[in-house]
Amino acid sequence: MTIRLHNTLTKRKEDFVPITPGVIRMFVCGPTVYGLSHVGHAKTYTQFDLVARYLKKRGYQVTYAQNLTDVDDKIIRRANELGTDPRDLAAEFERHYLDDMAALHNTSVDLFGRAHDHIDEIVAQVQQLIERGHAYQLDDGWYFDLTTFPGYGKLSGRTEVKAEDSLARVDENEHKRNPGDFALWKARKPGEPYWTTALGEGRPGWHIEDTAITEALFGPQYDLHGGAVDLIFPHHEAEIAQMEGASGHEPLARYWMHTGLLRVDGAKMSKSTGNFLTIRDILKTADFRTLRYAFLSQHYRSSMELNDTTIEQARAARRRVENFARLIEPSREESTASIAQAQAARQAIFDRLDDDLDTPGALAVLFEYIREQNRKEEPPGPSALALLRDLDDLFDAFDLDDRSSHDAEIEAQLARRRELRQARRFEEADAIRKSLQDRGIVIEDTPGTTRWWFTEEVTSV
Repeated sequence: MTIRLHNTLTKRKEDFVPITPGVIRMFVCGPTVYGLSHVGHAKTYTQFDLVARYLKKRGYQVTYAQNLTDVDDKIIRRANELGTDPRDLAAEFERHYLDDMAALHNTSVDLFGRAHDHIDEIVAQVQQLIERGHAYQLDDGWYFDLTTFPGYGKLSGRTEVKAEDSLARVDENEHKRNPGDFALWKARKPGEPYWTTALGEGRPGWHIEDTAITEALFGPQYDLHGGAVDLIFPHHEAEIAQMEGASGHEPLARYWMHTGLLRVDGAKMSKSTGNFLTIRDILKTADFRTLRYAFLSQHYRSSMELNDTTIEQARAARRRVENFARLIEPSREESTASIAQAQAARQAIFDRLDDDLDTPGALAVLFEYIREQNRKEEPPGPSALALLRDLDDLFDAFDLDDRSSHDAEIEAQLARRRELRQARRFEEADAIRKSLQDRGIVIEDTPGTTRWWFTEEVTSV
């Protein structure tokens, strides 16, 4: 089956056909590094980590790039508040961001592009826009003239700022030719970082760094551009205007993918509004696999609410898969029918993922397969384990590998409990049961043995 993706540019699902057969150049807007990353970032970047993993799994040669905004109004303001140098502040929070991504196992990014490292390319792109008649100069810098680019709005379907849009990065100047015109290059201000260039002393506008970086890495056109849905307007519209205006080639990106927002108490997760929970804070109460499952169990285009209930539901679902994995006998000889069932489940899972990365549908297939296998008298065999490993290459949300020492410790406690029961020391045996129950482990005594598994119950909150 051909991979089909919902293209924000065309507003429909399309067959995914890269510019160069077998090769994908993919760019996702990275963070502005002026504070700790929040769980909204975790959702977006975990879901795009899956996109990159899946494209590689399907045999494509993928180059995944992200920018890191390390010079920006927000960084300067925060540095002034803290009495530190903006570049030092950006470097510190870049390190924190990379650490957070590593903690979440978001490992697919191949290239990081920093604004500081691409000043020459930024200046060159602004000069291209000036030469082509898309830019004009005011006393505070160079601006893009939207009237020179009729395609502005083709991604979002609009051209004007609305009340619900973030105004934090709208460049204000009463002398702008048009209300939506945006800064390409900001003239030097006292106490701010600047570069001496052919455009004058100053620094980049926010939008220009992305297109200068992607042009340096991929050229003026590439396959896939991603980001959260709140970047569609005006940021991604500005990117299109800049790159297509400068190069004369369209489209900038053949496919555009956007993730839904994460909400807390019904409101968008955002550092600028103060409504946010940092990644490192939530990792104190939820492990990375549970978080990855929570994000990937939702369709990437859907908004989601993250709270104690959704975390517990994700943990319970993980445990169902891991409990099933514990029953597998990897060396058991299997029937042809069992192998065929695993192969059919794998095909159905990949068919769902081919359909616009339908991760909820893929997981539904997995759980139906697990239900069918649990009804059988014989334990699952190596084909079941191969299926789980194949899926976990993408989700990285299940503990399938490093369970031997953990299981051995539990089995040792159960063996000790059996000895205590045989010695009629029931109070001590019950204490072991209680200790294991407190860790979410259910014990069932049967004739001749004791079975155990991790509870899948969702605790009340």
